[in-house]
Amino acid sequence: MSSQGLPVRLLKLAVILAVIFNLLALVVMVRTTPLAFTLFMFVGQPLFVLAFVLLVGAVLADLKARQII
Repeated sequence: MSSQGLPVRLLKLAVILAVIFNLLALVVMVRTTPLAFTLFMFVGQPLFVLAFVLLVGAVLADLKARQII
């Protein structure tokens, strides 16, 4: 695995997690049920936080690979 491939993989994973989060949010907006809301709160929110952490990690890895930081 090259150092250039790691930021790209992290970004792809972050995008996938953000899409899952948005789908859960859409389900809650379209059909609000206790189960959907519970899934959104306990699964969707951590997925979004993880996606954000992966995004920051990908940016930092790319900056480090380009020797900017």
